[in-house]
Amino acid sequence: MKNRLDVSRFKTSSVGTTVDSPINEMKVDMSYSGLSWFFITFFGTTRIPEKVRFTCLKTSEVFEEISDKKLIEYYITYRTK
Repeated sequence: MKNRLDVSRFKTSSVGTTVDSPINEMKVDMSYSGLSWFFITFFGTTRIPEKVRFTCLKTSEVFEEISDKKLIEYYITYRTK
């Protein structure tokens, strides 16, 4: 059985949008350091973002912003693709 993202570990928007909602309901912005961009651009390697920000497209509110490396890794691993 495939592991699922535990959305209770994250905040929810005022209209119920979660970090695992469909992409047409939210916007996900991932911020990387300059060094990470260097490796992504020149070597094509995958890097863990420094910060991930979730914005509800229905209300335009930023309902979650995570910068904890372990929580970001958890989100990247178990999110709906």
